[in-house]
Amino acid sequence: MAKITIHIKFFGAFRKFGEGLDFSVPTGSTITAVKAVIQDKLNGESLVMNSALANDNTILRDSDVLNDNADLSILPPVCGG
Repeated sequence: MAKITIHIKFFGAFRKFGEGLDFSVPTGSTITAVKAVIQDKLNGESLVMNSALANDNTILRDSDVLNDNADLSILPPVCGG
């Protein structure tokens, strides 16, 4: 099965893990599957599944499918007034 490379840039609460993360997933992986890989690589960090992934143009839905290499950002949920 073909693989694609994902580069994730960390923001907010994820900065404690460094600047970012690079890994490969099978072509056709969903955003949910990508989040699962991130969570695994961050030792089960539960915040991952409640966070959004975005590219340069949009916030991606969990059902969106990636067929090409991607540079993404992980955006943790934010509270505030």
